[in-house]
Amino acid sequence: MMSEPKRLHPAAMILNFFKGLIETVKNFIIPFGVAFFLNQNKLVTMIAIVVIALVFISLIILSILRWRKFTYRIEEDELRIEEGLITRKKKYIPIERIQTINTSAGIIQQLFKLVKLQVETAGGGKEAEVSLAAITQIEANQLQKMLLEKKKEMAQADLNDEIVVQKEVVQKTEEPSQNMVYKMNGPELLIAASTSSGIGMVISGVIAIYTQVDEYVKLDWLFDQFSFLDSAGVAVIAFLIFLALFIAWLFSIVGMLLKYANFSVVRKKNELVISRGLIEKHQTTLPLKRIQAIKIKEGLIRQPFGYASITIVSAGGSAMEQDKSTVLFPIIKKKEVQKRLNEMLPDYAPEEGLNHLPKRALRRYLLRASWPVVAVIPLSILFPPWGYFSVLLLPFFWLIGYMGFKDAGWKISHKKLLISSRFLGKTTVVMQKRRMQVYKVSRSYFQRRKKLVSIHTTIKSSMLMESFSVKDADEKDSETIFQWYSYQKRANG
Repeated sequence: MMSEPKRLHPAAMILNFFKGLIETVKNFIIPFGVAFFLNQNKLVTMIAIVVIALVFISLIILSILRWRKFTYRIEEDELRIEEGLITRKKKYIPIERIQTINTSAGIIQQLFKLVKLQVETAGGGKEAEVSLAAITQIEANQLQKMLLEKKKEMAQADLNDEIVVQKEVVQKTEEPSQNMVYKMNGPELLIAASTSSGIGMVISGVIAIYTQVDEYVKLDWLFDQFSFLDSAGVAVIAFLIFLALFIAWLFSIVGMLLKYANFSVVRKKNELVISRGLIEKHQTTLPLKRIQAIKIKEGLIRQPFGYASITIVSAGGSAMEQDKSTVLFPIIKKKEVQKRLNEMLPDYAPEEGLNHLPKRALRRYLLRASWPVVAVIPLSILFPPWGYFSVLLLPFFWLIGYMGFKDAGWKISHKKLLISSRFLGKTTVVMQKRRMQVYKVSRSYFQRRKKLVSIHTTIKSSMLMESFSVKDADEKDSETIFQWYSYQKRANG
C-alpha cells in the first residue's frame, strides 16, 4: 500500500529548474534583451549579470523547494497530491474517475532511467489531471497496477450504486401522470429583459461595429456634427451619457424580449425540452444524465427584488450547444426556486440553512474589496476636483466585499453539495456527489494564521471543466466536506 506520502525522484528538481527557466525566458527575454544590447553602459551590464545570477539561484532554490513540497500517495480509494510553496494545495482524485494512465520519458528521464506518469480523469481537458514527472519504472508499474486493481474492485460497488440511482429515478419519473410544463408569462419576460445584463452586450456590439466600419468608412464628418460639445458643461455631457445608456438599455430589453419570447420548459421522463425565441426559434433537448449541476444566479439588480435566474451545467455536446441549452429559468422568484426545481429537477432542489463563514474571514473579504484604492489615488491627484469623487468607489466595493462574506457558504444535503459565493452577483451551485470530479483544498500563509482555507470542486462542463470555490472557510469545514466526499463514506453519503 502507498498510504505514506512519497516524493518524486530528485531528478525532478532538474525538470523543475528547466521548466522555470523556460517560463522566465519566455516572459522576460524581449524586454531584457532590448535593455541589455541597446545600453552599452558598463554599470548596466554589471547589473544585468547580477540579475541573471540571482534569477538562476532563485530558480535552483525554488526547484528544490517544489520537489520537497510535492508528495503523492494512495489512500481511502483516492490518489492524493499535495504541493505548493506559499499556497498549499491538496488534490483528491477518486480512483474510479481515473480514465487513463500513461507513461513517457523525455531526455532527463532517460538519463536517470525514469519515466513520467500521467493520470487523466473523465473530461479532464487538454492537460493531465496529475503528472508525476520523475519516478522509476518499477514505481510506475506498481502505481499503475494498484490503481487498476482498486478501480476493478470498486466497479462492482459502483454498479450497485448506479442500479439504486436508476431505481430512484424511475420511481420519481413514474409518479407524475403527465409531463411537467413551465411557461414564462408576459410580466416575467418583461422583468427578465429589463433587469438583464444585455446593456453591456449592446455597448460592446456598438464598439465592435464602429471599429470594423471605421476601417472602410471615415466617420469624421459625424463627429464634426457634435463639435459643439467641446465647450459644453459637465451637466450636459453627463445628461448625454445618461441618454446614451438609457437608449442602450432599451435596445437590450428588445433583444431579450425577442430572445426569450415563448420560453417554455417541458420535463419528460428522462429529458428536458427547452424552447425559446420569437424571430429565431430554438428548441433544445437535454438528457437528464448529462446534467452535472445547476447554478442559481442573483444579480445586483435582481437580488433586492427577490428574483434570480437558473442555468444548467451539462456535460457533452459542443460549446455552442451548451450556450443554447443552459438557461432553465431566465427569471424566477427566489421563493419559488425550490418548488420549481422539485418539479423539474428534484435531485438538484436546494435547501435552506447554509453553513456560513467564520467572522474572522470578514477582514479578508474587505481587504480584497479595497483594490479600487489603486485607482482612487492617481485619479484624485491627476484630476482634481472631479477625481475626488472616485473615493465614492470605496464604500461601494466594501459593501460588495461584506455581501460576499455574508453570502458565501456551503451545505451538505444527503448526496448533494451546495456552494454559495459572490463576485458582483451571488451564485449558488447545487451538484451531486457522483458528479464531482475533483475536490481540492488550498491555503495561503495568511489563511493558515487564521485557520482558514479555500475549498474548490470541479465538474464537467461541455468540453471543459468548471470549478467552484468558497474562499476563507473554516479549516474544520473542509474536513467535514472531505469526509462526506470520501468514497470510504459511501454508505453514509
